[in-house]
Amino acid sequence: MSKSHYTRAVLLEMAVAVEESAKDFYDSVSKRFPQHRAVFEQLAKDEDEHAKRYRQLLAGEGVYSTGEERALADYNIKVLEDAGIIGNLRMGAERAREVADLRTAVEAAVQLEKDTSLFYHSLAMGLGPGDRQEIYKIIQVEYNHLYKVQHLKP
Repeated sequence: MSKSHYTRAVLLEMAVAVEESAKDFYDSVSKRFPQHRAVFEQLAKDEDEHAKRYRQLLAGEGVYSTGEERALADYNIKVLEDAGIIGNLRMGAERAREVADLRTAVEAAVQLEKDTSLFYHSLAMGLGPGDRQEIYKIIQVEYNHLYKVQHLKP
């Protein structure tokens, strides 16, 4: 089996960048839509907490998943990169500037949460059991975010 392109450090650094970008997105839209400011500010706060948790994981030791799981995770993440999803997840501030109204803000937030969850499932597959449990907790919060933004009324 070939060596993994996505080391544990690379995967966790990608996750930190995704969370920081999501925080930037929610911080920006919270200022533009005062009627939903509290929701967007809470989402930004959650994303900041996730980035901190990923940094803690990055600073610690981790155990990798099996070679087969890592190979599949590598493939999945490569597909997500090639499709532009990973790049889009790193463009939170830019996406916020493109928002014209609350409807497009909600659409962008829904896509952000879907793409983040998709990425984190592959991320979890590539990491060991301890890291994986932490990522599953974050994924659950991301699903809660998806629920919240889907139910915002334009």
